[in-house]
Amino acid sequence: MRLLPAIDLIDGKIVRLTEGDFNTEEQYGDPYEKLKEWQGRVPMLHLIDLEGAKAGEPRHLDVVRFAKTCGFFVQTGGGIRSEEALDAVMATGADRVLLGTKAFTDSDFLNRALAKYGDRVAVALDAYDGIVAVNGWQEATDLKDIDAAKGLVDRGVKTILYTDIGSDGKLNGPNLERMKALREAVSVTLIASGGVTTEADVEALQAAGIDEAVVGKALLSGQVSLDDLIEWEARHA
Repeated sequence: MRLLPAIDLIDGKIVRLTEGDFNTEEQYGDPYEKLKEWQGRVPMLHLIDLEGAKAGEPRHLDVVRFAKTCGFFVQTGGGIRSEEALDAVMATGADRVLLGTKAFTDSDFLNRALAKYGDRVAVALDAYDGIVAVNGWQEATDLKDIDAAKGLVDRGVKTILYTDIGSDGKLNGPNLERMKALREAVSVTLIASGGVTTEADVEALQAAGIDEAVVGKALLSGQVSLDDLIEWEARHA
């Protein structure tokens, strides 16, 4: 299993939220310094523009560009709701770009994105109690996560990042029930996000057939170290 350390951004700072609530913001310093600290130690990075997700347009493309100069495989997203924004993010050299809100509200946009950028386009499927949320997790839809995932695969999406909002930032472990249900429903690359805190969480996700997992607050808060992450990935490769 591949593990992706996460950096979420607001106002040029690394932050973490709990359950996507912007009122729970905790700051963890400068992203450039963190990227330099991680450079050469881990290959992949999950870099999310939370400010952009809320505003509806990317706000931290400079950080994405810097991450690429550091040699990371960069998975990034947040606020990509126009073709111009998608082109701008792709121009940073990002390896995998996550579409969220727009993937569920504008089917033509998703079709054009996939046609233009192929497997570099992934979709962030964010859900609370199995119901898809959009607009920076602030708005619930009437879509069920399993139905949404199947629909994305039918459209040609090859990678889905699933965030269980109820687990995010709580350090209580991932929602294995939802991850197992999704794994049974779709056969594309599936990434778990939300609550991944211990090696036991990694083992459980791997046993469920999950391909990749994002580790955020547990790493930034010091509950686990980057060395832990590197060792876990090596043991579960």
